Amino acid sequence: MSEPSGTEHGPLPRPAGPADPEVAIVGAGPAGLLLGLLLGLRGRRVLLIEREDEPVPGGPGNGICPILQPATLGILDRLGLLPELTANTTAVTHGEVAGGGVTVASYAYADLPGAPVAHALPTSIVRLRDVLAAAVRALPGTEVVYGATVRALVRREGAAPDVRGLELEDARGVRTLYPSLIVGCDGKRSAVREMAGISATARAFQRGYTELRLPLPGSWGPVMRAAFTADGYVLGTPIADETLLFAWITDPDTAGEAVDGPLEALAERYAQAAPQAADWIREHTTDRSQVREFLHHIVRPERWTDGNVVLVGDSAHGVHVYGGQGLNLSLQDAACVATAADQAMTAGDTAALHRFEALRRPFTEAFQDMQEAHLDALAARAGGAASPDAGEGAGHLPDFAPLALGQSELRAAFAAAVPEGARSLPAAVSVGTGARP
Repeated sequence: MSEPSGTEHGPLPRPAGPADPEVAIVGAGPAGLLLGLLLGLRGRRVLLIEREDEPVPGGPGNGICPILQPATLGILDRLGLLPELTANTTAVTHGEVAGGGVTVASYAYADLPGAPVAHALPTSIVRLRDVLAAAVRALPGTEVVYGATVRALVRREGAAPDVRGLELEDARGVRTLYPSLIVGCDGKRSAVREMAGISATARAFQRGYTELRLPLPGSWGPVMRAAFTADGYVLGTPIADETLLFAWITDPDTAGEAVDGPLEALAERYAQAAPQAADWIREHTTDRSQVREFLHHIVRPERWTDGNVVLVGDSAHGVHVYGGQGLNLSLQDAACVATAADQAMTAGDTAALHRFEALRRPFTEAFQDMQEAHLDALAARAGGAASPDAGEGAGHLPDFAPLALGQSELRAAFAAAVPEGARSLPAAVSVGTGARP
């Protein structure tokens, strides 16, 4: 990563004592686990702090099944973890976009120059978490403490005012740790962000996002199909466990009317948006439990780095599901921050972290701006403020290449994030294939 002009920097001291980790990562979700794994592979002493109890491998999750794009899969592939993630799911090799009932765009991942893999991969959050957690457990010097809470960030005596430690409460009691670096990977409502005094703006999207899950028909194929309709936007894609997922984005009033109304009427909306599977949708939408609604937020902090505190993933840039980039952005962040954090600790200076932020933050904020503009346009059309076919076409879809391959300025950094020799990991990390989304 080249250094943008005006990049900030500040001191980054060593841990205060031998019992202190070099890096404390708050949040042991996929982004935190990947960051811990990559730092551990560089020989750094890492403590991951998770407030939830230790999960049972393959246990229940939140039902979210994101689609990992080639840029993200390339990182996991270089770690040797991709075979574990592909179990019990269908790789997506193609995409289609329809507007007004006509296919207006199509693409194939294999046609993308430089794609590290030729497909996208739906995978459950549970499966991804389990695979990454098993890899972390296989590393010496990397520890995950569950059922733990960061009570406060505290001033480190003798250090610059913005270099802090943390007060941790876990099964061992309350203790204060003074790592070199504290990383907030604790989500859109980040406690670390708040404790560090980093203000953030947030926009909540009430209702407006609904999912329908059906058995996967054999005729569907390894394809994501998007449709822009008078009611908004519908995406159909295969996910884990031979399931076909339809996601519908519309305005809150339309969503509320449809979801709260008869199940048959809701199924008909999906059927109209996906004519190639219309009969299948009508036949297999039989139970209200197949339908779920999610609340989404767009969160924008004023900065990502504050002294020895850095924000990663949703803590730094919560995004809406539109465009399917939330987890991809977070995991790509983790890969880049692993390299930047390693450089920062070697130099004793935060300049590398500021360089990353200077490159990454404008990109993610532009993506958030695009989401808000497109979501507002979809809501306006669904709410009747525009003609029924207004904007029905590829113009409302984000550019495909950045979605699949990630930020162009950082693609080399994604490839360089995994240290040499990391492929020796898989022999120790098999977690089986029993996970469910």
